[in-house]
Amino acid sequence: MKQTILKKAADLLPERSPEKEKDLRLLYELMPSLSDEGILAIYFRFWERLLIEDIAKILGLSWNETNKLIENSIKELRNGFLKNQMSARPIAA
Repeated sequence: MKQTILKKAADLLPERSPEKEKDLRLLYELMPSLSDEGILAIYFRFWERLLIEDIAKILGLSWNETNKLIENSIKELRNGFLKNQMSARPIAA
């Protein structure tokens, strides 16, 4: 299920610069680390542009639970990007 959602989302995106392509590849790699609900919440919020209220109804959660799920999922993704950037930095002697 995760791969199908991620593939659909990737197919909907317009042409991208090489830098954006790199970031999207990393995002595609990081998304499966989220819970199934986290992936769905991110997908519905940012690809389908649904309101948190609507996502909450779909997932059977309260508005606050859904908002927290989205916030935590974004934090996880952001941390993955930061770890990737840190590992790509050259180490000073």
